[in-house]
Amino acid sequence: MGNMYSDAVKGVSNIFVGCKFECVYCARSFQAQMKRQKNNCIKCYNYEPHFHEERLTQSLPKTKGDEFIWLVRSGDPCFMSADEFQRMLDLIKSKPNRTFLIQTKDPEFLKYHKYSDNVLLGITLESNYDHMVNGAPVSKAPSMWYRKMAFEKIDHPRKIITIEPIMDFSPEVIIRWISHINPERIYIGYDTKSSHLPEPSLQKTIDLWDELEIDMGLDVKIKLLREAWNKL
Repeated sequence: MGNMYSDAVKGVSNIFVGCKFECVYCARSFQAQMKRQKNNCIKCYNYEPHFHEERLTQSLPKTKGDEFIWLVRSGDPCFMSADEFQRMLDLIKSKPNRTFLIQTKDPEFLKYHKYSDNVLLGITLESNYDHMVNGAPVSKAPSMWYRKMAFEKIDHPRKIITIEPIMDFSPEVIIRWISHINPERIYIGYDTKSSHLPEPSLQKTIDLWDELEIDMGLDVKIKLLREAWNKL
C-alpha cells in the first residue's frame, strides 16, 4: 500500500494478480490500481486470481542491500496453483544474485515448498486481533493467530512481517508473536486510503517501534505516519 516498500525495486510486472480475501482496505489500494488495466486484462481489472505466464521472461533488475523483487505485488500467491507457484520458484532460483519477496496472508501453503537463500518469506500481520468494521470482518483471510502459528513453523531463515495497515493491538501479545517468528525485518505503516480501520494511537505505534528496534534489536522500517507526526 502506498510507498510502504521503498525496498521493492520498480519496473517489475506481476506474474500473478488477484485475491479472494476481500480485505476492506484493498478496494482502495491494490484493487483500485488494477482498475487501470481494463483495456489490457479484464481479469486484472476484476482482481480475479490468475497467472501471467508471459511475464516469467521479463527482464529483472539486480538488487542490492535490502532491495527485493516482488513478483506478486497485486495479489496473494496462496491462490496460485502448485504448478504456477513452482514455476515462480524456479525463476527465483535461476536468479541467485537477486533477492525476491513472497508475501501472503495464508502461510500454511508455504510449508509444501523449498526456498533458495535469495527468498524473503513474508506475512501481513496487521494486529493480533481479528477486527470488525461496520459489523463485518476486516478480511476473509485466515485469523491473525493462525497466520502467526503457520508462519512460525515454516523452516526458512529469511522472514519478514508487515504490520500495515496497522490496527489496534495488544503490545504484549504482538511482541511475543514477533519474537517467536524472529523476522529479518519488520515494516510498519498506517492505512493511507482512509478505510476507517480501528487504528492504534500514534504513540502506541511508536512505543511498539521502540520495543522492537531498541529493546529487541530488530530491523524496523517505518512508513511516514501521515500528518500524525505533527500532533506529537
